[in-house]
Order: sequence, then C-alpha cells, then structure tokens
Amino acid sequence: MNQNKKNDKSAKVLFSVFKENDVEQLGSEILVTLSEISRESQKFKQFLSTKRIELSVKKEILSNIFSDSLNQNQLDLIFCLLDNIDFNHLGSISKKYQKLIQDSKGYVNVRAVTVNKLSDSELSDLKSNIKSKINMNINIDNIKDKKILGGIKLKVGNTLIDGSLSTKLEKLKQSMINK
Repeated sequence: MNQNKKNDKSAKVLFSVFKENDVEQLGSEILVTLSEISRESQKFKQFLSTKRIELSVKKEILSNIFSDSLNQNQLDLIFCLLDNIDFNHLGSISKKYQKLIQDSKGYVNVRAVTVNKLSDSELSDLKSNIKSKINMNINIDNIKDKKILGGIKLKVGNTLIDGSLSTKLEKLKQSMINK
C-alpha cells in the first residue's frame, strides 16, 4: 500500500474513532497543533517519530511538557495518536482529517484568487452565488495575486474555474500563433 493510501486510511480511522467517542473537534485541534509544532521543530518531529524511545517514555515526557496547557482528555488523545499513527506523515494525515470533518459537516473549500483582496460585501456576494449553485456551506479563502492581471480564479473543491485576464490573454496569444 502506498503512503498516500496509508495516510488516507489513518485519517479515516481517526475520524471514525473520534466520531464514535464524540471528540472530532478536539481531535482536529490536537492534530493541527501537533502538526504545526512538528513543522516548526524538526527535533520535536524526530522525537515523536523515533522508535528508539519507548512509547511509555514519550508519553511521560509529553505529559510533563503539556501538563499546564492540556487537560487529561487532550493528553489521552495525543497518547492514542502516538500509539496508532506514523508521525513522519502527521501533516498529511491532519489535512486529510480536516477534509473529512468539513465533508461531514457539508462544507466545501473555495479559493478565490484575485488581483486585489475582495471587500466583505464582494466576498459575501461571491459566497452566496456559489452556495446557490452547489447547495453546500462554504469556507472561502481570498488570495491576492497580481499575476492574474484581472478577473478571478476559483477553486471550488476540486474544480478550477479560471476567469482570469492572464489566462484569456494567453489563450488569445496561442490562437494567434496557431493561425
């Protein structure tokens, strides 16, 4: 089984177990936090990933580190993760888990790339237009990119809609070259 499929399976199993125990959101927060810490600190990631340190020792160290900031339920979730996932792939597993949570709540991610940031009213209008077309709740992320020159590029879930001026000019250029 390739690593991507293993990460998918890990995320699905975590989602299923956390949902059964009614801790999906807590699991999400723990995964995101551990993923961010691991991304920022290579030594922390190595500590979580190494097989040289026994699990009981890791749990004791993590318990000491996080005892002031996490409650016992949160620590237990971390220990569960330690027992069951490969921390070398924590970032990927976390992203897949977040997607499962959004899917279960009926949300779709939308990325809107524009020359300038959209105003709140423009974002609201865009959100309502997309929502009326796909009948799902939307999380929208507006990204500023001067390279598109004008128009908008939308990524709705896995669908890319390119209405940018730069792409239209490129297509015009290609059609003129091919004639």
